[in-house]
Amino acid sequence: MEQLWSISTTIREAERITGFLKTASEIDGEKWDSDTQAKFQILLVRNRQYLNDPDNSQIYGRLNEEQCELLRNKALSMTYGQAEGIINAKNYEGGPAMRGRQSMSPLYKLGLVYIVDGKVHVTNTGKKLINEEISFGDFMLDALLKFQYPNPYESSYQTWNTKPFINALRLIKRVNELCENKNIPAKGITKTEFGIFVLSLKNHKDVEKTAEDVLKFRQKYNSFKTEDEQEKFRVEFINEYLSDFKNPVKNTAEYADNMIRYMRLTKYIRIRGKYSHIYVDLEPGRLTEINSILESDDGSAAQYSQEEWRNYMGIYGAYPLPFETVEKLKEILSKIDEEINAIENKLGISPSFSEKCSDREEYKAEIERRRQHRTELQNLEIKQEYHDSVQKIDEAIKALEDIRDRNRANLAKKYSIELEKWVNVALNIINDSIRIKPNAPVGDDNEPTYTAPSGVADIECFYEKFNAICEVTMLTSRDQWFNEGQPVMRHLRDFEKRNLKPSYCLFIAPRLHQDTVNTFYNSVKYEYEGEKQKIIPMTITQLISILQTIKLMINKKRKFVHSELMKLYDTCVDMTKVSNSQVWLTHVQRSLAEWTQKIK
Repeated sequence: MEQLWSISTTIREAERITGFLKTASEIDGEKWDSDTQAKFQILLVRNRQYLNDPDNSQIYGRLNEEQCELLRNKALSMTYGQAEGIINAKNYEGGPAMRGRQSMSPLYKLGLVYIVDGKVHVTNTGKKLINEEISFGDFMLDALLKFQYPNPYESSYQTWNTKPFINALRLIKRVNELCENKNIPAKGITKTEFGIFVLSLKNHKDVEKTAEDVLKFRQKYNSFKTEDEQEKFRVEFINEYLSDFKNPVKNTAEYADNMIRYMRLTKYIRIRGKYSHIYVDLEPGRLTEINSILESDDGSAAQYSQEEWRNYMGIYGAYPLPFETVEKLKEILSKIDEEINAIENKLGISPSFSEKCSDREEYKAEIERRRQHRTELQNLEIKQEYHDSVQKIDEAIKALEDIRDRNRANLAKKYSIELEKWVNVALNIINDSIRIKPNAPVGDDNEPTYTAPSGVADIECFYEKFNAICEVTMLTSRDQWFNEGQPVMRHLRDFEKRNLKPSYCLFIAPRLHQDTVNTFYNSVKYEYEGEKQKIIPMTITQLISILQTIKLMINKKRKFVHSELMKLYDTCVDMTKVSNSQVWLTHVQRSLAEWTQKIK
């Protein structure tokens, strides 16, 4: 029974790999026997990398109340013995040792950890990732470019002959070429097509035939008039086309979500369209890199011994990037400059760069710098595009209202990523800011690939009279307080120290948990590390009400300036008549309502 291509079903969110890896580093050098395998799984629980979703009721099965509270309340420290008790109580089939082996599997696949001479060994790549010498996106690109079937560590893919990521890029490119030849809009492939055709592409020689199969499937699928007819055809087609594969209907959907998320982190693919009309396409800003790879690598698998494979996968940079020549880097830089110049012309900004590079390393550094500048310009575009546009405000309001539905429709994204994106848009709409700076990593299309990293605010806001940070979360349980309480106050204090102007923090969530409010109340009413702070807790609904007010002002041809927002913030943190945290929430809501009436 064949399996579809997948890196991991154990770790569905790629960024969790780093937490698993850091836990694996605790057993670096230890003998990989059943005791250590069980120990690894227990450490994952203790380090809150496993059974770590308190909103998922399934994790509490077979646990006593004390164990449930340990998992629910992340503020509680967990001992190794308590974590072991939780694992034993779960009574997993195969025991904790089997779970430990399953949890280590994605780290093997990606070249982060290997068993050498019977002992756990964190590789060169693994250590660089732990020490933050390389970004997670750079690591993922390096790993996926090297990954192949068959390989010495996976016996179930011996009949395959493919580098799956490279052939996924080649397949998308070929589908686009066929569309252009037929005068059909070229837009990549759908999530359904990705699950069926990309994940089952067993041989690099089959790309051409598979591309033709994609278009035949698409034509037939689109010929049906109703969603029920399309779904019936989809299921029947998958069962026939993938008859040799395990659970094809279920796995094509689940694995597609998983692998698109992994591949999106490389910045070589982008997501196009909205809701049910979404396509996975090649990133146009990386076509020089993509084409160079496809020209130099036919996507076939090479022969490796276990030792050779470990050395290849485990050393960062072992895959030579064919575009890292002065000639190709110069071409990449030139294309980025074309994009920058186009945006600057649109915004009425003078050209920014005139520096010349002389060698490969200078070109690489300059490419990175100009890509960052392009992202800054793209954020200015957002402000210009959405400011004073009623239609765009309605789009932002709708997106915030439907944030959970957008997650279900926008493959390879999460609720939290979508919320950060649209709160950033909202902040650009609201007034005459100098700059709104989101800290989430983004692709070349300026779409976030993940949430902002730990240690920094989600969004930084700069105005003439004040500055602010904005922190967002989709958490609504007590986990909200654990994940956001101290970090938000710490981010604001760090921001305060870097800025001479008055500094605020806008905290946005679907609902505000009482423990979170209590924590922020103390920092605003009394102090945090010796000084009061200015934190404004607000729901998504309340943020939407601000946007609706701005819309009314635009319709009345009135301009909204940032000093008006500062008045709202100051009123919300005025605690002279606020006696407790519950009263504070009422005070914030009343302040918002009164402020809205004054400025309409």
